[in-house]
Amino acid sequence: MSHNVYKLCMAKLWQHPTYKTYYASWEDGRETRRKSLKTKDKRIATRLFNHFQRELIAGKVKPISDGAQLCLYEYVDEFLEYKSATTAHSTYILSDIALKKAKASWGNVPLSHITERHIDKLVTDMFRNGLATPTINKNVRHIKTALRKAYKWKYIKSPVEFPSPMAEEERLRYFSSDQLRLLIGKTTDAEFADFCLISAYTGLRSGELIRLKPEDIDNPPEFIRVSPKQKNKRESRVPINRSARAILRRCLRRGHKKVFRFTCRTWVSQKFKECAVRAGLEDARFHDLRHTYGSHLAMSGENQKTIQELLRHKSAASTQIYTKLSPDHLKQASEKVNYGPMPVPKNNSKAAKKP
Repeated sequence: MSHNVYKLCMAKLWQHPTYKTYYASWEDGRETRRKSLKTKDKRIATRLFNHFQRELIAGKVKPISDGAQLCLYEYVDEFLEYKSATTAHSTYILSDIALKKAKASWGNVPLSHITERHIDKLVTDMFRNGLATPTINKNVRHIKTALRKAYKWKYIKSPVEFPSPMAEEERLRYFSSDQLRLLIGKTTDAEFADFCLISAYTGLRSGELIRLKPEDIDNPPEFIRVSPKQKNKRESRVPINRSARAILRRCLRRGHKKVFRFTCRTWVSQKFKECAVRAGLEDARFHDLRHTYGSHLAMSGENQKTIQELLRHKSAASTQIYTKLSPDHLKQASEKVNYGPMPVPKNNSKAAKKP
């Protein structure tokens, strides 16, 4: 028996630590592949695993190294099984949504036949279905990730070319104090209201708030420690102002293992959207609370460098969208210019005559 065949035959029964679903897991070259057995019952899983093991030994499970030819539907199932085992549930959900749109647009096309033309068709279909440009770009990003993995798994010979993301309309999204008060007033869950307010008072993202633990508060004193598992992949600190301090005390008294009981960014987004609709702010999204923090810093007169540091942006260009001010605020700022009383020129009848 060759070394490669021997490795293929060494499957293991594996249970997802969070969702408790059983998988058959095996090494295929340098890649670990998993096939969901679609059960949480160990007895049933063992029977299904033994059947899979026999198929693997018999060579009925084609190794990637043989250039396995897959069609889209079969690959999506395998890719999503991989995502459910290796990523956060919210990321899995976003991948699932995007790939369902690809399946609807392309049908069960062989992976090796997918080209940039398919991506263009998908974008066109999403436009026709009324999706906004940011949503289309997000779906395309998740599909790009899936097809890159197909290339790494050697299901396709070369990576699929993707067009550049479409330009998104740059909109100033932030809440006035009155709008924020109205929105919080439409929130029926007191803990979720605190979740929103902490974002508005610190600029923390929903994922950062979900992962926040009691030991991250005052670490160091007067600062919140932000885990390196976040967007920027680095540990950082956010100052705790007086308003945030009062809210955090209330949160810690609830006694959860984490500061908030929420676990899914998608759920948070949907919950926030419901509150926003009740408040008459249909276009609002949770991330606008972070924009609110940056915009109100700018309107209070803080310079761009300070705002960049408080929002933890690597690039100053990322901060510019937060420092754009509303027309009302610009009008108020303009009214501050006052040069004092000026002499009024005496009327000169000759100069006043028309030429």
